[in-house]
Amino acid sequence: MEFIYRVENKDGQGCYMNEIEEINFILARHFEEYYPTPKEDLGIERNPKYNEICGFKDIKQAENWFNNYELWELKKLGYELKKVKVKKITAIGEKQVLAIK
Repeated sequence: MEFIYRVENKDGQGCYMNEIEEINFILARHFEEYYPTPKEDLGIERNPKYNEICGFKDIKQAENWFNNYELWELKKLGYELKKVKVKKITAIGEKQVLAIK
């Protein structure tokens, strides 16, 4: 087993896979500034497969993606930065990783 860091809720859903307006407001700068999709991230350069999740190879990569304000506000809505056990890391990019949970 391997580990990645990931912002998710108690059900294991990532914060980007939601329809909660408050979360979209918190993450708005991720769409205004350059936060690459996996397909745009050097080292991954493809879309995630149906069984893959996005996350981070280490805490530093996660903290480069999310600032303290975002993590604080997401926590109020039930999402936390967690160390998650995965079966396999399938791709490592400059900004994120893909893995099978």
